[in-house]
Amino acid sequence: MTDDDAPVPDAVLLWRPDEFPPPGSRPLPATVCCLRSTTAGSRAVVYRTTADQGVAAVFDFLSDAAPGDGRGSTAHGVVHLLDPHLERAALLHDPELRPVFAHLQGRRRLPDAAGRRLHALLPTIAFTVRA
Repeated sequence: MTDDDAPVPDAVLLWRPDEFPPPGSRPLPATVCCLRSTTAGSRAVVYRTTADQGVAAVFDFLSDAAPGDGRGSTAHGVVHLLDPHLERAALLHDPELRPVFAHLQGRRRLPDAAGRRLHALLPTIAFTVRA
């Protein structure tokens, strides 16, 4: 895929600050807890909780969701850190995003309009394809 073909995010993952790679890290492979309906080729935004809250990364899924190790479903993919991140205050100020980010609890699907709005706000990040 080219940058223009990057998928619109369709889910939100919640991570604590200690779950993120160090700042400045290159895109890194990871296995994450995800929605059961996650498919290879999709993209999620990663919301950093507690400190410096906001959308701090995108996650490109390279595999479909599969039963995890007691945590629900997991999938393999690549995490891309955002610098700067999309701060919580800006997310709450946007009428398309406020309903999603006002009361986050656990991973969740993004409404289409919110996914398209985030896609427009995110820096251009080419979708990671399997080598």
